[in-house]
Amino acid sequence: MHRLLSLSFLVALLAITGCDTEDSLLGEFVGRVEVDAEARAVDGEAVYTIVETASGPEFVLGLFVGDLYESDRDEYDYVLFRRSGARPGVGAYAIATEQDRSVAATIARVDDADDPLEAFGVVLRGVEGTLALTSVDSYGFLVGSFEFDADGLTVASPTRRVLGEAQGTFEARYEPPATFRRLGIDLGI
Repeated sequence: MHRLLSLSFLVALLAITGCDTEDSLLGEFVGRVEVDAEARAVDGEAVYTIVETASGPEFVLGLFVGDLYESDRDEYDYVLFRRSGARPGVGAYAIATEQDRSVAATIARVDDADDPLEAFGVVLRGVEGTLALTSVDSYGFLVGSFEFDADGLTVASPTRRVLGEAQGTFEARYEPPATFRRLGIDLGI
C-alpha cells in the first residue's frame, strides 16, 4: 500500500512539473538575431507576465539572453513582446507597429546604458512578423515561436538607422510583474 501511494505521488509530481528533456526548453528560448548583417545565435531565459496599465491588462513576454538577471539597468540583451489583454491563447499573432490587437516586438542589446555618454548598442522595433503560440497550459507555460523583421537605431548615434530580424522558439514560464520591475530596465511596465 505504501509503495502504491509513493508511486502515485511520483506520477502526480511528474505530471505537475513535467519532464525536462534535451528537446524541452522549460523556461528557456533559443534563436537567432541579426542586426545590420551581423547574426548571432542567442539563448537564455523565457518569462512572461501580465501587467495592469491605464488601458487594462497587458501581456509581456521577455526572452533574456543568458540568465534573466544578467539584464539590468546597466547592460541588457533581450527580445520582448507586448500585446494588450490577458495571456493569449494558442494562435498566430501579427507583429506590427500599429497599436491595435497586434503584438509589439523589441530587440535591445545595450551596454553601459546607465551612462548616456558611454552607452552603446542597438534598439529595434518589430515591423512585420509573427508570434505563434503552439501550447498554453494550466501550469503557466507558453510554448511557441517567433519570426520578425525590425527597424531601429544605434544608441551611440541615434540618427544611424539599423535593420534587423529575429527568429526562434521558446517555452516561457510565468513570473510576477515585480520580477520584471526588479531588473531596473525601462520596459514600460
